Amino acid sequence: MYYLNEFVLYSILGYIFELLGAIIMHKELDSGFMYGPYTIVYGISIPLIYLIYKQIEKRPNEKWKKLLLMFITGFALSFVLEFIGAYLLKYIYNLEMWNYEKLPLHIGKYLSIEVTTLWTLGVMFLYKFIKPIIDTIIKHTPKFLSLGILLIMTLDFILTTVKVFI
Repeated sequence: MYYLNEFVLYSILGYIFELLGAIIMHKELDSGFMYGPYTIVYGISIPLIYLIYKQIEKRPNEKWKKLLLMFITGFALSFVLEFIGAYLLKYIYNLEMWNYEKLPLHIGKYLSIEVTTLWTLGVMFLYKFIKPIIDTIIKHTPKFLSLGILLIMTLDFILTTVKVFI
């Protein structure tokens, strides 16, 4: 149940993060490919990276080595997840949600060293400072609420996917 709650919460927080970014940048919000106020790439990526970070923290290395290993693995995983996500969106849904070709350190359309670095640092910050607060929220989230939101998200995913193939 914990990971389900984490998926739901980070999907919603990801949408809010994207919304705030759009407001600050005076751009139209284009977060996620589904109808609802959630962006599932956050719900998948952040908990997955956290699982790796948790294993790294168990190692008896010095703190700076753990941080360096967290950065390297977080960067690599973020890079791969962004690549997979971009191509799945393009080839299944015919959507191009981002394009980094105008950035100096881009690798094709969908990958950028500078963006991945910022995401990695952001997730490390979340893990170190925000996760304890999120864990408290997750532990106190009623099961019916999580399951209800997950049901809505699942129906949204199905409707979005069916719409593409009709």
